[in-house]
Amino acid sequence: MSLGNLPGNEDHTWQMRMQTLMRRKKNLQIAQTIDESLYQYYMVERGIPVPNWKTSKDPEWWTRYLEELGIDKNNP
Repeated sequence: MSLGNLPGNEDHTWQMRMQTLMRRKKNLQIAQTIDESLYQYYMVERGIPVPNWKTSKDPEWWTRYLEELGIDKNNP
């Protein structure tokens, strides 16, 4: 049953709010899936820390991350 078909919910504002909440919920689910996948790939499969790519706005974060792992940044 879609949101628009629920009885007593013809209010356009209510429908817009529900659509917004549903989008936010879906975005949170996607973010959680990405976090779990990154953890699986880095920590579980490779035993290295997950890069802090979401919060770092510094373009050099990747170079420092590779240096912390002892990996040459120029090695493809």
